[in-house]
This record gives sequence, structure tokens and C-alpha cells, in this order.
Amino acid sequence: GLRELPARYGRDTGQILEAAATGELAALLVAGVEVADLPDPARAREALDAAFVVSLELRPGEVTDRADVVLPVAAVAEKSGTFLNWEGRARMFEAALKPEQMTRPLPPTDTRALHMLADALDAHLGLPDLRAVRRELDRLGGWAHGRATEPT
Repeated sequence: GLRELPARYGRDTGQILEAAATGELAALLVAGVEVADLPDPARAREALDAAFVVSLELRPGEVTDRADVVLPVAAVAEKSGTFLNWEGRARMFEAALKPEQMTRPLPPTDTRALHMLADALDAHLGLPDLRAVRRELDRLGGWAHGRATEPT
């Protein structure tokens, strides 16, 4: 397993999709992506068709249509979490809908689905809940390098 984060930069979205389309990457884990929003939707479709795809998703779409495995996940209103804004600042949010308010069981959060998937692959992350994830992010610290360029 991976003991620490790599010291060098990884692939960007375009490089990941290119590697999947050419067979260099055999599998993709895709969450909450609309193919039409990507810089090269046609190449993205080729990548999704070439790779083994696991999709974490709320609703059917182009990715789930091409996925080998679809894992449903909770909607934003049903889970707590953190996102990064364009300034790179972490913004935490809490669930608006609690499990006890629901008439049916909620799907797992993205965190829980990823944790279960990692366990099934015998890659134990040690991040069973949101509190553990937030502690780990705090331990890693903030980004100490330059700002990302504006999207075009």
C-alpha cells in the first residue's frame, strides 16, 4: 500500500483520461463528473469505454452508462463534508437532512463508499468517518505552493 503522498505532481484530468484511453491506466474511479463539462468530451468517452470504471454517483448519466460498477452516494444535503473554494480555502458543511428525518436509509457518503472500496481491495485507509478524514487533512496541512491558474 501507499505509506505517504508522492513527492511529485500527478496527472491532471486530461493526462488521466489520455492514459486510460491508451490503456496505460486500466481503471478509473469517477465521482460527480459530467462528461460534457470536460475539456475534450469525445476523448473522455473513449477513456471511459477503454477502462474499467467505478462510478460514485447520485443519478444516471454518461459516466454511469459506461461504468462497470456504480455505487450510489448521498447527496450534499444528506451528508457532511468539506470542499475547497477557488481560493483554496476549505469550507466545511453539515448535513441538512439527518438519517432520523428520512423514511428510507440514506446511501453511503463518498467517504464511506471509498473506505469500503479500499477495504475490499485490502488497502486499509484508517479513515472510517468524516472526523478521521478531517483530522488527516489537518495533519497534512495547507497547500504551501503557488496558486493554481484560473480556469479557461
